[in-house]
Amino acid sequence: MFWLAMVSIALLLLTLLFPQLERRDEDRPRTLSPPYMPRRQPEQPSMPAVTIIETSKTASLSRSVQTAYWSANIRLIRILLLVWGGSVLLPTLFAAELSRIRVLTGFPLSYVLVAQGAPILFLVLAALYTAIMTRRDRQLGGRQVDPSLPIADTVLPVALVIGGGTLIVVVDVVFRLPVTIIGWVLIILTIVVYAAIGIRSRAQDLEAYYVAGRRIPALFNGLAISADWMSAATFISLAGTLWMLGYEGLAYIIGWTGGYVLLALLLAPYLRKFGQYTIPEFIGARYASTVARLVAAIVTVIVSFTYLTAQVSGIGLIMGRFLGVNYLFGVAIGLGAVLFCSYLGGMKAVTWTQVVQAIVIVATYLIPAALLSLRDTGVALPQITYGAAFDVIADLESAQNIPQSYAEPFNDWSVWQFLALAFCLMCGTAGLPHILVRFYTTPSVIHARRSVSWALLFIALVYLTIPAYAAFSRWEILAHVVGQSVRSLPQWAVNWGNAGLLSITDLTTLEGESVATAPGWAKSLLESRALQFVDANGDGRIQIDELSGRAVTPTSIDGILQYNELKISPDLVVVSTPEIVGLPGAVAALVIAGGLAAALSTADGLLIVITSSVALDVYQSLNRHAPARTLLAIGRIALFLAAVLAALTALRQLGIIVELVAWAFSIAAATLFPALTLGIFWRRANRQGAIAGMITGLLAVASAIVINLLSPSTNFYGISGPATGIFGMVAALVITIVVSLLTSPPPPATQTLIDAIRRP
Repeated sequence: MFWLAMVSIALLLLTLLFPQLERRDEDRPRTLSPPYMPRRQPEQPSMPAVTIIETSKTASLSRSVQTAYWSANIRLIRILLLVWGGSVLLPTLFAAELSRIRVLTGFPLSYVLVAQGAPILFLVLAALYTAIMTRRDRQLGGRQVDPSLPIADTVLPVALVIGGGTLIVVVDVVFRLPVTIIGWVLIILTIVVYAAIGIRSRAQDLEAYYVAGRRIPALFNGLAISADWMSAATFISLAGTLWMLGYEGLAYIIGWTGGYVLLALLLAPYLRKFGQYTIPEFIGARYASTVARLVAAIVTVIVSFTYLTAQVSGIGLIMGRFLGVNYLFGVAIGLGAVLFCSYLGGMKAVTWTQVVQAIVIVATYLIPAALLSLRDTGVALPQITYGAAFDVIADLESAQNIPQSYAEPFNDWSVWQFLALAFCLMCGTAGLPHILVRFYTTPSVIHARRSVSWALLFIALVYLTIPAYAAFSRWEILAHVVGQSVRSLPQWAVNWGNAGLLSITDLTTLEGESVATAPGWAKSLLESRALQFVDANGDGRIQIDELSGRAVTPTSIDGILQYNELKISPDLVVVSTPEIVGLPGAVAALVIAGGLAAALSTADGLLIVITSSVALDVYQSLNRHAPARTLLAIGRIALFLAAVLAALTALRQLGIIVELVAWAFSIAAATLFPALTLGIFWRRANRQGAIAGMITGLLAVASAIVINLLSPSTNFYGISGPATGIFGMVAALVITIVVSLLTSPPPPATQTLIDAIRRP
């Protein structure tokens, strides 16, 4: 295809114009000699050296001090995990009773505890753990580094995004440009920003390319993590999911914020002590097994590719609607910008683009929601005022005979489906490779812990707003769209109908249509014989009096849009709401920018993870003496191929964006999370157990995906869809433990490595 050829030529030119990356050994941290470096295992007589980042003071701590430090850490983790688990379980189990109590501006207590209370509590828990452990680490001589960055590295990204955003708003106010023109301006600005950051941050060695030189301070790494994680599922789909599901959709809110408590407590600091490049590399060293590393690498690529496909779908959705281009061409433009930046600067460039994108995501989500709140309540604080929407929504639902209440718990799901999905998403968050690898980029363990707290702060700003966006959008659509004549619906309905994200199933919309050009929902009714058509006048076109069957009811032919006749994709709600409620074009432009930033930022990080896994975990494991130049070439080829394959896979539109992402989380929860946590907290875990556990978890989730595709209504004990990943996670944990106990324990060298990563 033409665009593939053009991108290939551009990447070739970049390779020729900029110097090849070289490894600069003097910049690497020290590699520990025995007893801090694991001994070569019989299976792997030539395993690479292991690097542990620590000071000489912590390395020489006495055994009694190390034991006391670790015991105090475990006690603190247990207390915080107890609070964390209780904050999820108690409001869920007593949701029916709590929903009868109204607080603040009209919130049902059950709703506000989960939607607002849980994310705030999670932030407090992560920050509290960070503060306590930072003080303990400093007392024991833990590594303290205050990285100094060139002023251009920190100021340039912020200046570009603020200047560009201000320019767009001014141009829109002065010239009142169409949204399509504004969209093109945004794309051009995005490419310019990527180019500037990519060239300014081009990497000169392997460490800069894969882990940004390990110099990213906690604040900026937190911004980058939040952008890396707040994907198209968060920005585009999640409010739409809540719009449809109501209370049940809150499982995504607590699942995707609660996972950061697990990151702070269980993984982030220990991964940072390990001074390598990838998560499979950590698993390979901990279990002294190249096979374990290869299995982890395969899982990493599967998780990242599934997630990447969802981001590509988001890019195509926004590009197609706002730029007026076809889906594939829109994807090509977006991925071209991502490839330019990632190819040239690796993790270093990706980090600074994600700092920009985090600012864009937070601003572009909060501003439209604030305007919606101001319009409906007179107060621009949506996180507090959307409680007033619940009574209005309930009245509208009652007037329109909508049987299920928006705020009522468990209309569609069981309690166990809710909890299974929430815990699956939490553990999946803690097992996502493109998030975990970001902790390698900080200068110390202290900065790694702080990164989690900063990231959760920025994520919470958006996640506290998502339920408000959903509630205000539902209010607007029920009040001003449902109940209106289908012939007088606004242009936005036509636009999004053409994009395939909205359909109106009132039979009067078929008037004058030929059967061949009838929409998909009508063809399904005709095929099932629920709707029958007899061409009485022989003109080949549908007339209302020529229709019969059980689908023909008084409300289906009255020309008035009923709630059950409005089919909206969850991916539609956020990107369409400014247009629906008539907000200025500049606001619609902000949503475009935010949606693109969300999809592109996550695509950046995922491509880097795929690149490093293929080059460092797969190729280097098979060819340990491969030079850095070859590893970079392999990685760049993998980068390009992953982007192309994700684009082609996304064309099939296998599911809504949030569902695709949820499946990626399920795979991570059932494979990497058990291997990592048991590897750190259970000395007896060995390579046989880890390999068996990861394979079991992967097969369990893969089976669930196949069953879900073949029979979506199938459930296990009331649990279905991505929530079934909980069974894979439990199976992986059990198999890892059982196989480890039935086989020989890890060698002493592995115990030495465990001691090293547990020290301050």
